[in-house]
Amino acid sequence: KKEPNTVQYIHTSYMSEPALSSIRQLTKYSITGQSEKLRKQMLADQFVLRGIALMGQWTVIYGAPNSGKTLITNWLLREAIMSDDVDGEAVFYVNADDTYRGLIQKTELAESWGMHILAPGHNGLAVGQVLELMSRLGDDGFASGIIVILDTLKKFTDLMDKRSASEFGVVARGFVANGGTLIALAHTNKNVDADGKRIYSGTSDIVDDCDCAFVIDKVSIDERDGETTHAIEFTNIKARGDVSSKAGFSYKKLVGQSYHDLLTTVESLDRTHLEEVKEQAHVQSALDRDKRIIEVVCELIEGGTVTKDKIVKCAHDLTGESVSRVRSVLEQRAGLEYARGHRWSVSKGANNRYLYAVLPTP
Repeated sequence: KKEPNTVQYIHTSYMSEPALSSIRQLTKYSITGQSEKLRKQMLADQFVLRGIALMGQWTVIYGAPNSGKTLITNWLLREAIMSDDVDGEAVFYVNADDTYRGLIQKTELAESWGMHILAPGHNGLAVGQVLELMSRLGDDGFASGIIVILDTLKKFTDLMDKRSASEFGVVARGFVANGGTLIALAHTNKNVDADGKRIYSGTSDIVDDCDCAFVIDKVSIDERDGETTHAIEFTNIKARGDVSSKAGFSYKKLVGQSYHDLLTTVESLDRTHLEEVKEQAHVQSALDRDKRIIEVVCELIEGGTVTKDKIVKCAHDLTGESVSRVRSVLEQRAGLEYARGHRWSVSKGANNRYLYAVLPTP
């Protein structure tokens, strides 16, 4: 009778030499007995990009062009390096998708932070060599602690081709499996999903193979006094580790602004602040959509047309919008909270008629 949970050994006395050879080959690759060595190589759960990318993992950040993925990545890298959470000498940022001016500005910043910038076409570096170097670091056992950022991923593989993306995944996994950290920036599609969220570009192979993936969405764009404030949201779509499910950031753009100055405007938004910004953006979007009806209704009320039925009829005649749409806007914009999109108050008058009054602008 066999004891439960005991290891069953293969009896080799009856096996032919070719079969024995195959078993020995298989056994040669066993890592059983190396757990202590592997544990020593294992990296602690430490963030390279706070809340976004962990040491020893392959993270992909998807965003539309000019969505802020490079800006936020650099800002988070600076935060990690300046706080000594990350050794700048171990960071290799491969800038393969920038203007010459942009490359110079980012290199100057990297010099002050103490991290490395690599740029294909400079110092004899070709795009294809980057993956070769990553493979070599993994094979030679020097990948541990090294952080490589690829900006952008499409320069190093064809995201639309499954074979190419899969081959890239093999290189990336080999690098990370030996202690390296990989952060890749990639683009989203022009189209959005049913919820209005951005969709990552390319086949699913990259997302399937990586450890962690985020997609960036623009939450709001607020223009005033020559300054444009952008608020963006990182949404996690794949995680292996204790990363944030969502993360928010804002930054401010000015005409003629340097990259250094732009970087100093970045702020992290906590969950409450992010939800407030999203709600305000939603309100503003609805106000923009209803702008013509709102303007006409305000003019009617201020001109003495203050009852519901008359406002609806006159606004319908003046705007050409349907009666149901005018009535809907009239009801939605009624209230006392201007910040929430209300534009007029409503009260009951004689004969239970609803009377409207325009709210003062704060």
